[in-house]
Amino acid sequence: MAGQLGGLSGSTTVTIVITDVNDNPPRFPQKMYQFSIVETAPVGTAIGRVKAEDSDVGENTDMTYQIKDEEGVQMFKVTTDSNTQEAIITLQKPLDYEAKKVHTVVVEALNKFVDPRFVDLGTFRDQTIVRVSVLDVDEPPEFQPPSDLMEVQEDAYVGSVVGVVTARDPDVANNPVR
Repeated sequence: MAGQLGGLSGSTTVTIVITDVNDNPPRFPQKMYQFSIVETAPVGTAIGRVKAEDSDVGENTDMTYQIKDEEGVQMFKVTTDSNTQEAIITLQKPLDYEAKKVHTVVVEALNKFVDPRFVDLGTFRDQTIVRVSVLDVDEPPEFQPPSDLMEVQEDAYVGSVVGVVTARDPDVANNPVR
């Protein structure tokens, strides 16, 4: 007798919980980032942070970062800050302004947990370019060769030439050394 006059009826509340699926890839808001660092910065120094955005929520926003080019892998290291999901780019080898003034590195962001149901939507990764400018520091002169042993006869005359040493300025300006 449902729906008829005098018929029995009831009601209830239904709660529908929508859970997120990992259907959005990470995307860098910029295609290029620029940082500067002095050439005397020690290995392990953080150069900068970049972050890709992901429209998903919860663990579906978790991502990892990697350096894609060979030169970048040798000079720099990238780690993921688990709290902010930012890529932290750190120095892995000493820099030398005189040898190379600018390093260009390709950083890639990847979804940590890829849902196989959405693989056909495309790649769940994005890349950006990070330019690292090396700042010159006035370095002290260097002896050439770095160290040399000179022997002197004990009966040598005062004022005798014992040997010759040379030094040069390693900076681009190659200033005279006195």
